This record gives sequence, structure tokens and C-alpha cells, in this order.
Amino acid sequence: MKRITQKDLARHLKVSQVTISRALANSPQISEATRHRVLEAAHHMGYQPDPVLSSLNAYRRSRQPIEKGQTLGWITTHNATIFYDGAHERAAHYGYKMEIFNPNAERMTPERILDILYNRSVTGLIFSPCRNPNTTLDIRLDNFCAVCIGYTLQSPSIDRVITDHHYNLMLSFKKLYEAGYRRIGLATTLNTEERIEGRRISSFFYQLRRYPEVKPIPVIQYTNDTQVIMRDVTDWIEQHRPDAIICHTPLVFDICSKLGLKVPEDIAVVSIAVNEHWKNHETCSGIDERCSEVGAMAVDAVVGLLRNNEFGLPAKRRIHMLEGKWQPGNTMRHPAEPA
Repeated sequence: MKRITQKDLARHLKVSQVTISRALANSPQISEATRHRVLEAAHHMGYQPDPVLSSLNAYRRSRQPIEKGQTLGWITTHNATIFYDGAHERAAHYGYKMEIFNPNAERMTPERILDILYNRSVTGLIFSPCRNPNTTLDIRLDNFCAVCIGYTLQSPSIDRVITDHHYNLMLSFKKLYEAGYRRIGLATTLNTEERIEGRRISSFFYQLRRYPEVKPIPVIQYTNDTQVIMRDVTDWIEQHRPDAIICHTPLVFDICSKLGLKVPEDIAVVSIAVNEHWKNHETCSGIDERCSEVGAMAVDAVVGLLRNNEFGLPAKRRIHMLEGKWQPGNTMRHPAEPA
């Protein structure tokens, strides 16, 4: 059977092949009515794109210099360098610059930022994680291709790039179990769990069901206040006597020292998100969330939207997820060591 081509569609609809090509690529240069007409005809006539030609066109686009929209907008309300550095480097790889915009800056609003960006021909946007969970921004993204990092931005509903928090907790638990720990506790902040929609806690309880030999210890959640953490976590350790703690704060090391517990001889401490803010982060056992790579993935995602002319809100939000990497460190025993 003869393959239906764009020329066949053009003859059938009595339009140019350029119109067909642009409609199939979701180009904003084509009206919605024309695009719908072309897509309907393509469906009924059995048109299928040539995969070899599509790959060649994608290669040509990647080799062409970027003339319009040479800058990507990084929308942030606070300093999120752990993601930005990787995003900035990946943007340069594609030939884009990256410019930071803060909606909370003086005399600035999200809508005003979009006006500025549109007038500068900046059509690719990346929203970094917000400080507060369930954040909503009253903005229209019809003229933009946009993705967000994390779960905090609830509206507008755009594609997400995230760290796999469920997997990361599961991996931490598994490593401790394999090393012989049977009293594993989880200590984390209330705000953090709200920001990631409780994925670590749900994973923790799931692990307790998978490993019934592990004695259940209540999860402790605390506010992000040093005095509160020192007091509440100290009481929690004294009451429940965990032999391993999966945690979100380096203050746990100070608490263990205060209680006369040596790490890892008496108790294991595993960071659920090892970063430069951690005490002895280079030697701490735990999860490297690969934040720079998450930032790079966000750029990959938004560049893909730009090349496919997928402007505005997606019909179905896609989630791009990256697993963390285990860092053995020396703040826990390892399977080869005796308990």
C-alpha cells in the first residue's frame, strides 16, 4: 500500500504542503481551525510520518543556530542553585542563555514577568521549586512552553521534572536492612513532606510492610526550628532507641553526640538528601538526589516542547522522574561489616 504523504494531504485539502507541515507540527502560525482540519484528514487518510525523515529533521533543527528565543526564563522565588547550575549548563549545550526572574521582586508580578519575556521573544520557561506547597500562580501560558521542577507548583498544571522521592527512601531503607539494622526510624520536617506530598513517609510505611523483621518506630516530623529539632528528636531517640535514622537534617549528628551515641558504632545516620549543607556531606551515607541532573532534565523537557511547538497547558501533564544515587559514605555499617 502506498504511504500517504504530506503532498497527498495538501492536494486533498487544496492547501500548500507548508501549511500541512506546520499544522502537523502544532505551529502557532496555523489557526486552530486549519490545524484541526489537517489532523482530521490525516487520521481518515491514514497518514503516518516517516520516522527516518522525522529523525533527519530533528537532527537538522539541533544543528541550526538558534535565532529567535535565544534565552530561557528561569522563574524562581528564592535561591535554588542546586537545580540552576545543571540547567544553566544544559541550556548552553543547546545554545540557549538562561535568565533569572523573580515574581516576588519589587514592583514585579508573574503576569508582568510573562509580558517582559514575551516581548523579548523568550518562550521557554522553567519554574523552580516554590517555598510553599500547593502554590498557585494566576497566569496564562498560551504563548509559552513551560515545565516546573518539583511538586510545589499546583497551578498552572504543566509538565513536571522531579526527583523520585519514593524510590530514594526505598533504597535507603533497603541498604540499612541489608546491613543488619532492624530498628529503622524516619525523622523529617513537616514542610518538606508537604512540599513532596508525603512521598517519603508513604514509602517508609511501605518498606515496613515489605520487611516485617524491622520493628516499627513512629515517624517524627518537626518544624524547621533548631531548638524544636534538638528537643523533639532527642526525646524521640531516647524513647524509641532506633539503631538507624533516615533523616533530613544534619543536626541529628549533634543530637547523637549529645546523647553519647557514636556514629556509626552505636547508631547509623543516613541522609535522605545529601548536599553541601550537610555536616561531612562527602562522607555521609545517603542519597545524592542528583539535583544538577534534574535541572538539566528540565531544560531537555522545555527544549523538546519548543521544538514540537507545544505551547500552552498540556492536555495531559507529563512527569519526568530521576532516581537518586546511593552514596555509601561511612555513617553506617555496610553488609560486609559485623553488626
